[in-house]
Parts: sequence; C-alpha cells; structure tokens
Amino acid sequence: MTKLLSFFIIFCSLSLYAQVTIKGISNHAFSKFEIGTKADYISNENIIYGETLSDSMGRFSFSVSLEKTEKLFIRHQNKFGYLYAQPKATYYIEFSDLAFSNFNQDNEVELTFINLDTLDINYKILTFEHWLDQSLNILYPLKEKNSGEFLREIKKFRSAVNEIYSQEKSIFFNDYVKYSLGIHIEELQDFASPSDIDKFSFYLQETPVKWNNDKYFGFAAIFYDKYFYKQTPERRLELIHLLDQGNVSGTLKILESDSLIRSVELSEVVCLLMVTDLYYDRVITKTNLLYFLNQFKLMKRESVAKRAAERLFSKFNVLDAGDKLPEYAFENIKFKDFSSQPIYIQFFNPTNKKCISELAAMRKLEKTYGKYIKFITIYKEQERYSKSEKTYLDQIIWTKIAAKNNHPIWKDLDVQGFPYYVYVLPNLIIGNINALSPSPNGRYETIEKTLFEYKRMVEGDE
Repeated sequence: MTKLLSFFIIFCSLSLYAQVTIKGISNHAFSKFEIGTKADYISNENIIYGETLSDSMGRFSFSVSLEKTEKLFIRHQNKFGYLYAQPKATYYIEFSDLAFSNFNQDNEVELTFINLDTLDINYKILTFEHWLDQSLNILYPLKEKNSGEFLREIKKFRSAVNEIYSQEKSIFFNDYVKYSLGIHIEELQDFASPSDIDKFSFYLQETPVKWNNDKYFGFAAIFYDKYFYKQTPERRLELIHLLDQGNVSGTLKILESDSLIRSVELSEVVCLLMVTDLYYDRVITKTNLLYFLNQFKLMKRESVAKRAAERLFSKFNVLDAGDKLPEYAFENIKFKDFSSQPIYIQFFNPTNKKCISELAAMRKLEKTYGKYIKFITIYKEQERYSKSEKTYLDQIIWTKIAAKNNHPIWKDLDVQGFPYYVYVLPNLIIGNINALSPSPNGRYETIEKTLFEYKRMVEGDE
C-alpha cells in the first residue's frame, strides 16, 4: 500500500510537467549550445536546463520538461535567442547570428521559427508585437501634431485589442498583452495618462505577482522606478535607517502601507527593486546591501522573493574596484608573486571570435608594456580542445592559466562572458572590473592609455 501511494504521488508530480522539444539549425558546427531560463526577473540569474553539441551540419536539439509556459533562451557563447515555450510543444528554429558583429559583448539573436503552429504562444506574441509596432508608428507622429486625434486613436486601438482577444484563453498571453500595453501605451500618453492610483488599480492591485512573466516585471520596473526618491524626505530618512540596520520587517511594513503597494508580496518585490537601485546609485554601501539581503533571505516566511534575494546576494557578493584580489594559486603560479606590479588579466575562450581577434592587440601590448605590467590570460580547463583552438592558445606567449570550471575566480570576478578583462593595481588591489580591452570600444577607448600612464610614472621614478 505504501509503495502504491508513493508511486501515485510521483506519477501525479510528473504528470504536472510535459516535454518540450526544440530542434535547431545554426551556422556553428561542433559547438556548444545551452538552454535555460531566468530564475526570476529581479536578480535576472540564468538557470541552465541543459547543453548539447551541434553536429557537423550545425544541428542541435533539446528536450526539457515544463509545467507551464516559460520564456526560454538558447545560448551560443555570448549570444542569446529567446522563445516562449508551452508544454507538449515541438519547435523548429534557426539560430543565425551571421548578421551580428563579433565585436559586441552580448547580442540577442532573433530566432526564426519554421512551421510554427498558428495556435502557439510564439505565433500569437509575434503577431501582436507586429500589430503593436505598426500602431505605435502611427501614434507617435499624432502625439505632436494632433492631441485630440492621438487620444481617439489610442482608444480605438485599445478597443480593437480587447475585442480581438476577448475569447483568448491563454492566461500567459493575456498577461503579456495587458502589460505590453501598460509599458508602451500608458507611458506614451503623457498628459492624458491615467493617474498612478488608476494604473495601480488596473495592473497591480488585485493581481498576484506574475513571477514568470517578463512583461509584468517590465511594467513593475517602470511603475516603481526611482520609488525611493518619490517619498517625502522624512520617509526617505526612515527607509535608509532601516536599510542600514538590515531591518527587513520594518522596511516591508512601511512599503506595504503605501497606497500604491498594499500587499506583502508586492512590498517584497518593490523592496528588492529599491535596494538594488540604491546600491547602483551609491546611496547604500555594498556592505549594507549584502547585510540587508542576507537578513531578507533569512526571513521565516517562504516566498519567491526570498529566493530572489538569495540570488541577488550571490550576484552582488563579488569583488569590486578597490577590493583586494585573493592570492589565487594555480599550478606553479601564485598571484602574490606579481603583487609588486599591475596585472592585466584576460579571460579567454578559444572558440570566441572576438577573443581571437584581440590576440594580436594583446601581443602588441605585452611586447610594449610587459616589462612594467604582468599579463595573464585565463581560460577554462577542459579535457580537449580542437586543433584550431589549440592553435589560438599556443599564440599566447605570456603567462596563461587553465582554470577549472569551479575555481572561485570565475564567480569572484563576475566573469559571465568572453572576452573579459580585469586590471589589478600593485599590492593586488583591483583597479577595474570589466576593464577596457586591447581593441577600441564604441568610443575608441582601449586599456593602452592606462598602461602607458603607469609606464611613464615608473620611468619617471627611475
């Protein structure tokens, strides 16, 4: 009887999930692709569901289990393609990034769907987005020319949306449409926009937090943008005092009492958005932010926000400019041995075209400044690299280190893509996280000016 009950519970749990199959074609043969989703839209941490290698034709496939519709990403190196996947569906896609420059750090690739079902969530979203774009192109010029006609056209567009989707049964899609309109149409109206109370009442008050809907959080981020600065001076002082003390319950109590929040769950969302903004605005220190987030994740009440706070804590608990670099030790190499001079660290991937394209610039810098600055290239240790990948690694004639995937340096320095550079001052003090690269950025800046200034200072001392 016990075994039968256990089987029934397991069967019921598994029956809540359904397989989603994604078959893709790309212009990358024998290359790693990953599939995943955002853990939440506050921390924006990526969760990887699986990875695979494409075949000689660039084809790849994934199979994942989903309980409900989710926004997924397909990642190749530092390029992402997004789709909305619904349980039991099969998708055929093309992942083509040929149109993108190799000199961009992070690109979004627009996936091409093949034989997409007209009832699928992606078909509905793409159709709606096309309609919305066309309508916005008409509305923008009217806003300046004829305010009366502008308002009439907005009303007509809203009515048309409500009529066309009145029989729509997908909750996810209805929310997508609702919050897309909130993002694009409400803010467009300016002088005729509904009041904050009206917008709160329609979009947020009677609705539980839509944790898996990116458009919900897109609207919430706009609605609560700079929330702290909209408070009275007295309320701001009170909030800062509570934040510095790590008093989570006191902070949430104040937020919940706001007429534009009114619920425990929403107060938690606003709280996390607010403390993140205040940290970026340098109103609160990283020490106080981490202490507050740590107290938040220790709350007794279980909530999705609590898990988001844990991810935020992990995200911000990284080294920053001014911090001391740990004395990392690798096989035969110790960072403390180079503490008397600056260190320019390159995080390298021999499959990344931008990394490869910057090898010549790195070689030139090392030849010019290697007497004064220590150059180190770090790449991920793996069982084998292809012949061409080994060729690129062999071109690195300065110090290079193969670091295991679980080595703390990847997280400590927040290495999330390639290429990535860190500039370390003498005595292992971090000068710049995500430092300038050897090749020019969009403003024609490179790291060379920094290296030249240090060289000139040393030569002046000599």
